[in-house]
Amino acid sequence: MKQEIKCPHCHEWTLWRGHIDDRCLYCGEFLEIENFTRSVEKKIKQEVRKEEDFLFVRPEDSKFVKKFKTTMRPIRQVFFYLQLGFVFFISLLLWVIGILSA
Repeated sequence: MKQEIKCPHCHEWTLWRGHIDDRCLYCGEFLEIENFTRSVEKKIKQEVRKEEDFLFVRPEDSKFVKKFKTTMRPIRQVFFYLQLGFVFFISLLLWVIGILSA
């Protein structure tokens, strides 16, 4: 989808495809600077959060530590979903007991 919008920087009409990284044809500035900076900040926060994780594999880790971390990541995810299922099961059980006791 192509549209023409007015550039917020040079105030000329320019083509806009609807993407975050679209630039003005005249001045070269971003057309949606707020959305672009928000998306870049979101990507940076995701990378920082990933690197702060205990199981993030760093280049300086030994072979044993790398193997341990890569093995523990899927185990942690399975454990999380097992906990979620357990909470759902207990909630359902308590709900059924509450309905039957009324």
